[in-house]
Order: sequence, then C-alpha cells, then structure tokens
Amino acid sequence: MIVKFARALLPSLLVITSSALLAHSAEENGVEKPRPFTFARAIEGIFTRRGCNDATCHGGVKGRGGFKLSVYGLYPREDYKWIVEGGTFRVLTTEDNPKYSRVDLKQPEKSLLLLKPTFSVPHGGGLRFQVGSADYDTILTWIRSGAPYGEEAEKQGVTVERVEVSPKDVVLPARGRQQLIVTAYLSNGQQEDITGQVRYITSDSAVAEVSETGLIQAGKAGETNILIRTPGRTLSADVGVVEKPIAKYPKVEARNYIDEHVFAKLRKFQILPSERSTDQEFLRRVCLDLTGTLPPPQRVREFMADKDPNKRDRLIEILLNSPEYTDYWGFRFGDLLRATYVTSNSIKGARAYQKWITDSIATNKPYDQMARERIGAQGYSAPARNFYYIAELTTPDVLMPELIRLFMGRRIECAQCHSHPFEAWSQNQYWGLAAFFAGYTELRDSTLIIDVLGGGHVDQPKDMMVMNPRTKEKVVPAFLDGARLPQSEWMDPRMHLAKWVTSHPYFAEATVNRLWSFFFGRGIVDPVDDFRSTNPPTHPELLEALAKDFKGGGYDLKRLMRTIVQSRTYQLSGTPNESNKEDKIDYSHALPRPLEAAVLLDAITSVTGVPEKFKLHPQVGGGDAPLGTRAMQTIADICPSQFMDDFGRSTRRALPVGPPQTNLLEALHMVTGPAYNDKISSESGRLSGLLKKDAPDEQILDEFYLAALTRFPTSEEKSQLMNFLARRPSRRQETLTGLVWAIINSREFAHNH
Repeated sequence: MIVKFARALLPSLLVITSSALLAHSAEENGVEKPRPFTFARAIEGIFTRRGCNDATCHGGVKGRGGFKLSVYGLYPREDYKWIVEGGTFRVLTTEDNPKYSRVDLKQPEKSLLLLKPTFSVPHGGGLRFQVGSADYDTILTWIRSGAPYGEEAEKQGVTVERVEVSPKDVVLPARGRQQLIVTAYLSNGQQEDITGQVRYITSDSAVAEVSETGLIQAGKAGETNILIRTPGRTLSADVGVVEKPIAKYPKVEARNYIDEHVFAKLRKFQILPSERSTDQEFLRRVCLDLTGTLPPPQRVREFMADKDPNKRDRLIEILLNSPEYTDYWGFRFGDLLRATYVTSNSIKGARAYQKWITDSIATNKPYDQMARERIGAQGYSAPARNFYYIAELTTPDVLMPELIRLFMGRRIECAQCHSHPFEAWSQNQYWGLAAFFAGYTELRDSTLIIDVLGGGHVDQPKDMMVMNPRTKEKVVPAFLDGARLPQSEWMDPRMHLAKWVTSHPYFAEATVNRLWSFFFGRGIVDPVDDFRSTNPPTHPELLEALAKDFKGGGYDLKRLMRTIVQSRTYQLSGTPNESNKEDKIDYSHALPRPLEAAVLLDAITSVTGVPEKFKLHPQVGGGDAPLGTRAMQTIADICPSQFMDDFGRSTRRALPVGPPQTNLLEALHMVTGPAYNDKISSESGRLSGLLKKDAPDEQILDEFYLAALTRFPTSEEKSQLMNFLARRPSRRQETLTGLVWAIINSREFAHNH
C-alpha cells in the first residue's frame, strides 16, 4: 500500500525498468498496476518538473542554445522530433537548421540530453539534476532502450483526463506548513499520485514558499498562488497566511450567491468585510455605476429621508429603466465594440453602428444575440457598415484575435507566428480561427459586406483563403478543438463562428468577468481579457456561478447587473477595518475607482449647472452639437474635446485596457482649464443662481456637497469652512468660487467609491 505523503517526498517516481520500460504505476483499490511507458509522460515530465521547457528556457519561442521544446510539453510529438531526429524550430518557416540529435544511441552516456542538464558540458541553464539521480537514470534507460516514443501505450488509450491538487485553498498561520498532494485521474478510472512529478511555482515567495515536493512554508501575512505544472496542464492552489486570527468571527448575512462566495473566502482568510455602506455612499456609487450620472441634491435629500427598507432595490429598478442607463451603457459598449469613424465616408456607418449598440441596450437584447450580430455582420447591417471599415481591422490576422479577446477573454496574438510561448495556443489554432475572416469583401464604396470563402463568387475575383505564414499552405476554417468548417457552410463562415463563440463556455465566463470589473474596478480574472493558466481567478467558484447564472438567465445584461448591485458585497462601505485595510482583491470593502473622462466631464457639468458645448468635426458638417448633449453621448472623432482627450477617453482605435493613468495635462486642466474654472463662475451656473437668490453660505455649502459628493459636509468640515468664509465677507463670491473649485478638484469627487 502506497502512503501518499511519503510518496510525495520522493524526488522522482519516473523510474523505467530496463526490460519493459514501465515508467509509472497507477493505484486502484490499493493495488499498483504498471502503466506502459510514453515519452509524453515520462520524459516530458522531467523537462516540466526541472523547468527545461519553461517559457524562459527551451520552451521559449526560439528555444535556447539551438534546442527548442514546446512550453510545458504541450506538443510531445514535436519535442520528440527535435530530440531524437534533430533540427530546431524556426519562426515562419518549416525549413530545419542543420540537424543533430540530442541522444546518442550508441553511447547513451554521451547524449547531450544527459551531458547538458548534469553540467558535464557547459550549459546555460546550469545544473538541473545530478548524474545517477532518478531523472538521470530514467533518461539514460530510455536512450539505452532505443529512445522509443511509446506508441503502443498511446494505442491502449489510457490518458490523463484531469489533474487535481489537494487542498486547493490553504490557510496557514505565520510560519505554518502544508503539504500539497497532486493526483492524476486516468481514463481507465485509475488514480495516480504525481505529487513528486510536477513543478511548483509560487507567485509571491514573501507570502509562501514551496519546495520541489510540494511542501508550502508560510511567510508574511497575505495571499498568493501556487502554480503547479505537469506536462500539458497547469493548475493552482490559493494560499493565505494569517498572522492574527479573529477569535469570534461574526456571522455576515448574504443577500445572494455572490455574497456566499465572497464572504466564505473572507471567513477562510480571516478578513472581516466592512460595514454596509451608508445611504449616501450607496446612492452615489450606484447612480454612477448604472447611469454614469450624479444624483441631484433634491434626490439625495429624498433618498436619505425615505424610510422604506426596500428603497435600494427600488432605486436600482428606477436606474435600470432610465434613459440615462441606456445612454451610459451605450457609451460603455460603444467603447468595447469600437463605434467610431475613420473617413468622411464612414460617418453615417459610425452613427448607425452606435445607434444599433444603444438600441440593443435600450431593448435589453440578449448579449449572445448582440455578439452574433456583431461577429457575423454582413450585408447592409449597422455593425457591417462600421466595424469592418476601421483601418486597423482589415485583415483576418487582426480581426480574429480582437474577437477572441473581446468575447472569449483570451489573448491569442502570440500564436500568429509560432505556438504561444506561455499558453496552450498553437499556431494552427490561430490560423484556423483567422480563416473564418478570409472571405469578407467590401462592395459599393464600403456600403455592403459579403462573406464567402473560397473563390468563384461573382464579386470575388480571387481565392478567398488565408495562408499559414510558416507552412505556406492554405488554411481551412477550424474551431479550437480542431473541427473544420464543412465546405458546404463556406457561404457564411463568420456566422458559424459567431454561433460557436457564443455557445462556448469562454463566452459567458469572459462577459461576466468584464461586467464585474465595471462595478469593482478589477476583474475576478484581471486584466479582464487575459485568462491564462498563470493568471488564475481570485474567486473561481464565484466566476463559475456568475457565468452559469448569466447563461441560464438568457444572457441578460440587465439581470446580471441587478444581481451584482443588489449584493451586499457591492454595497459594502469603502471605509476599511483593521483586518481588511490591505485587501485589494477579495472585495472586503469598496475601493475607489477613477471616473472616466466622459463621466467626469458630465459630473462637472452637473455640479456647476453649465452644459458643455461640443463642436462637431468639420467632416461632419461643423457647427455645434445640440445644447445639453452629454459627453458620453458623443463619439470621439465626431465631437472633439480637449478635456476628454487629455483625461484619457477612449478613441476606440483599440479595446479598452483599464483606467487611464494620471498625467500633467490633467493637472493643468484643473488649474486653468475652462471645465474647472469657467463653468464655476458662469452667470448661468449653479453658484451664480444661489448668489442671486442671496442664499446663505451654509445653504450653498450644503448644496455643492450634495451635488458633488452626495453627502452633507461633516461637522468638522462645516465648522472650518464656515469660519473660513466668515473671515472673507468682502470677497464672498471669489471665496465661494474657490470653495467649489476645491470640491470638484478633490479625489473624492473624481472617484467612485
């Protein structure tokens, strides 16, 4: 009987008998059964555990020292070829460099595959294992046996279906220790302990270190992730280190499944969530998040006075069904779906496309339908009339990866010229997906899009197929699983791709993750479009539950938003406590999020009471946009705005990549810009109106605090500011102007929190 813990401490189990080449044994009902040798498990397992096929070593794009391996053994057939037959991988060509084998069948001990890692000859990667070690003996025995691939074992069909680590969530006291156990589940129903056969990598060694045998040693308080690499697979375990456990952790009530997942992790990691947000805090947050607007002072007073315990849910419904909701999320998805124009010929198309987006939001069109219409757009449809005209999106190799990032949350660009250096994306997969875009053609001055692959169509004078730049062969459209699109369906290939994308689990997963980030400032996977094995979700069960609920609810965006903002997690205060003040990823309290350029400009307009005047681009006809046009109702190139440009508004030339970074131009706007200065002192503004009514200083102070910060000034703030105003009675208007300027220049105003 095998004792798992003891077995995990062995340096290697990859022992090949010289006669039968039986590399592993699996355990079933306590009885070990030998499993036939395969190169993919035995030899690739050593490369993976020792880091030889890491992306920074031989698993890199071009390998190292003329020797190339697939990253973490994803493509064992190719690796076997480079080792036994010789040759090296070359980007954009299949031609080999001069071949030399890494194994010597006549003198196995002289094989480079043994001399290099044992540092018997110079090796840039240093010493990887000792002569006479279990790994050394495994490789030596394999070479002595003729370096077989193990085809017979593969024919038997016994494969690894999944790999699991236990425990997946680890909470340790300072200086605590925990042994991980890694188990492979085979297709024949057997299980195998492979704890000693994998590679462990810690994301933060200051929080926790991990040994080669999977033993975790706790460090400072915090949270980290242990990545576990095995040939062709990556999994992870979350590790939290707690210095001061909470003696009596209180019960925290959950409103929905979001809270159940979030609060369970907080309890496990001994982090107390903050108190429920105040009414003022919630009102400002939810108005900005659902409509991009600040509530007017009178609405703040009404909400604070309302004693109905269900008033928050009632407010959510009002906001979700408001015109401002439609404008705001039309603006948001306009950024994501890139509603813009490039030339004067595409202005009508840009406006039609933006209207299609806004109308889709207004009618709460199911998002999977919206995605299919966008991906498969052709004919005279609004998405076809704009999106495929954008200069940066004219070829299949550019169109496809953006689609995958947007709707599936994966970055596949690196696989264009070679298999992805970090993830399981092959070059064949890349070009198989790109081939779906080979057949679209613009007709009649870019007013009609048709989509037919192959050739022979009356409007397609050439064969509409893509070429793999490395093999120089035509590529047939193929999905990620390798299934090819039948030629009978080549008349509308992108629509078939659209149906596949929206039915794939990645679609719901990526969508809920992106929506989540809009309300919390970061994704459960962050960046939101960078799902990968080395960037695991902070709350995997929550992500799965959100995706399942989204799909089960008919891909209803409004329903998903309602679920999020009704949760107690969303409604937590932004004031931290002693246990959660360092938390940035577990949603124990609200974190401040900078307002986007358009939202900020609209907020300044709302507080000052002076509408922004937008000029139309000369190519659109020039002149003024209708007075009262909100910043979020504009399209960047049609309504220029120096303020929004300097504050980092999206030009829609690329997918949004997170909040813009602060810069010097923003500071100059605050000091001298018209949005921060002219609006405050305008004769038609809020301040002038109050002064004309001879409103007392206290009323003016309250009014601007409510308009900008959705709260009254604290007793201390009011006392100090009233004393300040009283000392300058002769310069009252100038002093009040400066006061309003200070309020809208504050961090509290410029952030949602």
